[in-house]
Amino acid sequence: LVLLLWEVLCASLQCPSDGGAARFWTMAFFGLTALGPQNYMSSLLKDNILVDIFTDEEYDDAYNRVAVDGCLKGEAELTAVLEKVYHGEVPSAELKEFIDLTPIAEDGTITRADFDATVAMMRVKAKEFVSSQHQVLAGACETSSSEVMQTNLRRHTRNKANPTDKYSQPMMTSQEYGWHQSGEDLKTKRAAKMSCEETQYAAELIKCGVYF
Repeated sequence: LVLLLWEVLCASLQCPSDGGAARFWTMAFFGLTALGPQNYMSSLLKDNILVDIFTDEEYDDAYNRVAVDGCLKGEAELTAVLEKVYHGEVPSAELKEFIDLTPIAEDGTITRADFDATVAMMRVKAKEFVSSQHQVLAGACETSSSEVMQTNLRRHTRNKANPTDKYSQPMMTSQEYGWHQSGEDLKTKRAAKMSCEETQYAAELIKCGVYF
Protein backbone atom coordinates (compact mmCIF):
# COMPACT_ATOMS: atom_id res chain seq x y z
CA LEU A 1 0.00 0.00 0.00
CA VAL A 2 2.85 2.38 0.82
CA LEU A 3 4.52 1.66 -2.51
CA LEU A 4 1.25 2.23 -4.35
CA LEU A 5 0.74 5.60 -2.66
CA TRP A 6 4.32 6.54 -3.47
CA GLU A 7 3.78 5.74 -7.15
CA VAL A 8 0.64 7.88 -7.19
CA LEU A 9 2.57 10.73 -5.59
CA CYS A 10 5.43 10.52 -8.08
CA ALA A 11 3.07 10.31 -11.05
CA SER A 12 1.16 13.37 -9.87
CA LEU A 13 4.30 15.41 -9.31
CA GLN A 14 5.56 14.58 -12.81
CA CYS A 15 2.27 15.42 -14.51
CA PRO A 16 3.02 18.35 -16.88
CA SER A 17 -0.58 19.25 -17.64
CA ASP A 18 -1.61 20.24 -14.12
CA GLY A 19 1.62 22.02 -13.16
CA GLY A 20 1.53 23.55 -9.72
CA ALA A 21 -2.13 22.65 -9.27
CA ALA A 22 -1.31 18.94 -9.48
CA ARG A 23 1.33 19.28 -6.81
CA PHE A 24 -1.07 21.22 -4.59
CA TRP A 25 -3.84 18.64 -4.84
CA THR A 26 -1.36 15.80 -4.32
CA MET A 27 -0.20 17.47 -1.13
CA ALA A 28 -3.82 17.97 -0.12
CA PHE A 29 -4.59 14.31 -0.80
CA PHE A 30 -1.91 13.25 1.68
CA GLY A 31 -3.05 15.84 4.23
CA LEU A 32 0.21 17.76 4.04
CA THR A 33 -1.34 21.23 3.85
CA ALA A 34 -1.87 21.72 7.60
CA LEU A 35 1.43 23.59 7.93
CA GLY A 36 0.46 26.11 5.25
CA PRO A 37 0.97 26.54 1.50
CA GLN A 38 4.07 25.31 -0.30
CA ASN A 39 5.03 28.83 -1.38
CA TYR A 40 4.15 31.01 1.57
CA MET A 41 5.27 34.31 0.05
CA SER A 42 3.36 33.86 -3.21
CA SER A 43 0.22 33.00 -1.24
CA LEU A 44 0.40 36.42 0.45
CA LEU A 45 0.63 38.43 -2.77
CA LYS A 46 -2.19 40.91 -3.16
CA ASP A 47 -2.80 39.82 -6.77
CA ASN A 48 -2.90 36.14 -5.83
CA ILE A 49 -6.17 34.30 -6.57
CA LEU A 50 -7.43 32.17 -3.68
CA VAL A 51 -10.82 31.15 -5.07
CA ASP A 52 -9.64 27.68 -6.05
CA ILE A 53 -8.74 26.57 -2.53
CA PHE A 54 -12.42 26.49 -1.49
CA THR A 55 -14.86 23.75 -2.47
CA ASP A 56 -18.18 24.12 -4.29
CA GLU A 57 -19.95 23.04 -1.11
CA GLU A 58 -18.48 26.01 0.77
CA TYR A 59 -19.73 28.42 -1.90
CA ASP A 60 -23.15 26.74 -1.90
CA ASP A 61 -23.47 26.95 1.88
CA ALA A 62 -22.44 30.62 2.00
CA TYR A 63 -24.82 31.52 -0.84
CA ASN A 64 -27.78 29.78 0.81
CA ARG A 65 -27.11 31.53 4.12
CA VAL A 66 -27.13 35.00 2.57
CA ALA A 67 -29.54 34.75 -0.38
CA VAL A 68 -33.18 35.74 -0.01
CA ASP A 69 -35.65 34.01 -2.35
CA GLY A 70 -32.71 32.42 -4.14
CA CYS A 71 -31.07 35.73 -5.17
CA LEU A 72 -28.47 38.14 -3.86
CA LYS A 73 -29.23 41.83 -3.66
CA GLY A 74 -26.35 43.71 -5.22
CA GLU A 75 -22.65 43.90 -4.45
CA ALA A 76 -23.14 44.12 -0.69
CA GLU A 77 -24.64 40.63 -0.38
CA LEU A 78 -22.15 39.25 -2.90
CA THR A 79 -19.37 40.56 -0.68
CA ALA A 80 -21.08 39.03 2.37
CA VAL A 81 -21.16 35.61 0.66
CA LEU A 82 -17.47 35.78 -0.21
CA GLU A 83 -16.54 36.87 3.31
CA LYS A 84 -18.30 33.78 4.68
CA VAL A 85 -16.40 31.59 2.22
CA TYR A 86 -13.04 33.24 2.93
CA HIS A 87 -13.74 33.35 6.68
CA GLY A 88 -12.96 37.05 6.79
CA GLU A 89 -11.99 39.92 4.57
CA VAL A 90 -11.61 39.09 0.88
CA PRO A 91 -8.43 40.32 -0.85
CA SER A 92 -9.30 43.62 -2.51
CA ALA A 93 -8.04 42.66 -5.99
CA GLU A 94 -9.92 39.36 -5.93
CA LEU A 95 -13.11 40.99 -4.64
CA LYS A 96 -12.97 43.57 -7.43
CA GLU A 97 -12.52 40.76 -9.97
CA PHE A 98 -15.56 38.96 -8.57
CA ILE A 99 -17.69 42.09 -8.73
CA ASP A 100 -16.58 42.93 -12.27
CA LEU A 101 -17.33 39.43 -13.56
CA THR A 102 -20.69 38.96 -11.82
CA PRO A 103 -23.64 40.18 -13.93
CA ILE A 104 -26.27 42.16 -12.01
CA ALA A 105 -29.86 42.25 -13.28
CA GLU A 106 -31.81 45.47 -13.81
CA ASP A 107 -33.52 45.05 -10.45
CA GLY A 108 -30.12 44.80 -8.72
CA THR A 109 -30.24 41.04 -8.01
CA ILE A 110 -27.72 38.30 -8.70
CA THR A 111 -29.07 34.88 -9.60
CA ARG A 112 -27.61 31.59 -8.48
CA ALA A 113 -26.68 30.68 -12.07
CA ASP A 114 -24.76 33.92 -12.53
CA PHE A 115 -22.96 33.44 -9.21
CA ASP A 116 -21.94 29.88 -10.11
CA ALA A 117 -20.76 31.06 -13.53
CA THR A 118 -18.58 33.72 -11.91
CA VAL A 119 -17.04 31.19 -9.53
CA ALA A 120 -16.28 28.94 -12.51
CA MET A 121 -14.59 31.80 -14.38
CA MET A 122 -12.55 32.71 -11.29
CA ARG A 123 -11.43 29.09 -10.95
CA VAL A 124 -10.16 29.22 -14.54
CA LYS A 125 -8.24 32.41 -13.75
CA ALA A 126 -6.76 30.77 -10.66
CA LYS A 127 -5.52 27.79 -12.69
CA GLU A 128 -4.03 30.14 -15.28
CA PHE A 129 -2.33 32.06 -12.46
CA VAL A 130 -0.67 28.89 -11.18
CA SER A 131 0.19 27.34 -14.56
CA SER A 132 1.76 30.53 -15.91
CA GLN A 133 3.80 30.98 -12.70
CA HIS A 134 2.55 34.56 -12.61
CA GLN A 135 3.23 34.67 -8.90
CA VAL A 136 6.97 34.63 -9.66
CA LEU A 137 6.73 37.65 -11.95
CA ALA A 138 4.02 39.49 -10.02
CA GLY A 139 4.30 42.95 -8.53
CA ALA A 140 6.55 41.71 -5.73
CA CYS A 141 9.32 40.91 -8.23
CA GLU A 142 10.91 44.16 -9.39
CA THR A 143 14.04 42.72 -11.01
CA SER A 144 14.54 39.85 -13.43
CA SER A 145 18.32 39.70 -13.06
CA SER A 146 20.52 38.98 -10.06
CA GLU A 147 23.07 41.44 -11.43
CA VAL A 148 20.51 44.26 -11.44
CA MET A 149 19.40 43.32 -7.93
CA GLN A 150 23.00 43.43 -6.64
CA THR A 151 23.56 46.79 -8.35
CA ASN A 152 20.45 48.19 -6.67
CA LEU A 153 21.69 46.93 -3.31
CA ARG A 154 25.12 48.53 -3.77
CA ARG A 155 23.61 51.84 -4.84
CA HIS A 156 20.92 51.72 -2.14
CA THR A 157 18.21 52.02 -4.80
CA ARG A 158 14.78 51.86 -3.22
CA ASN A 159 12.13 49.50 -4.54
CA LYS A 160 9.22 50.98 -6.45
CA ALA A 161 6.66 49.60 -3.98
CA ASN A 162 6.71 48.98 -0.25
CA PRO A 163 6.04 45.50 1.20
CA THR A 164 2.57 46.67 2.30
CA ASP A 165 1.78 47.45 -1.35
CA LYS A 166 2.81 43.97 -2.50
CA TYR A 167 1.61 41.62 0.23
CA SER A 168 -1.66 41.33 2.11
CA GLN A 169 -0.01 40.68 5.48
CA PRO A 170 3.49 40.51 7.02
CA MET A 171 5.69 37.67 5.78
CA MET A 172 7.85 37.64 8.91
CA THR A 173 7.18 38.47 12.54
CA SER A 174 9.71 41.31 12.39
CA GLN A 175 7.49 43.02 9.78
CA GLU A 176 4.49 43.06 12.10
CA TYR A 177 5.85 46.18 13.82
CA GLY A 178 4.56 49.18 11.91
CA TRP A 179 2.84 47.11 9.18
CA HIS A 180 -0.56 48.73 9.73
CA GLN A 181 0.70 52.23 10.51
CA SER A 182 -0.40 55.09 8.29
CA GLY A 183 1.65 58.05 7.16
CA GLU A 184 0.35 60.15 10.04
CA ASP A 185 1.62 57.60 12.56
CA LEU A 186 5.14 57.79 11.13
CA LYS A 187 5.48 61.56 11.51
CA THR A 188 7.78 62.67 14.32
CA LYS A 189 6.28 65.04 16.82
CA ARG A 190 8.65 67.96 17.32
CA ALA A 191 8.77 70.18 20.38
CA ALA A 192 11.05 72.99 21.53
CA LYS A 193 13.92 71.90 23.75
CA MET A 194 13.54 73.12 27.32
CA SER A 195 16.75 73.57 29.29
CA CYS A 196 16.99 73.90 33.04
CA GLU A 197 18.25 77.10 34.72
CA GLU A 198 21.74 75.66 35.35
CA THR A 199 22.15 74.78 31.67
CA GLN A 200 20.98 78.22 30.58
CA TYR A 201 23.47 79.84 33.01
CA ALA A 202 26.32 77.69 31.66
CA ALA A 203 25.37 78.59 28.08
CA GLU A 204 25.54 82.31 28.91
CA LEU A 205 28.99 81.86 30.48
CA ILE A 206 30.22 80.18 27.29
CA LYS A 207 28.84 83.07 25.21
CA CYS A 208 30.87 85.47 27.42
CA GLY A 209 34.07 83.48 26.89
CA VAL A 210 34.08 81.66 30.22
CA TYR A 211 34.82 77.97 29.61
CA PHE A 212 34.98 75.18 32.14
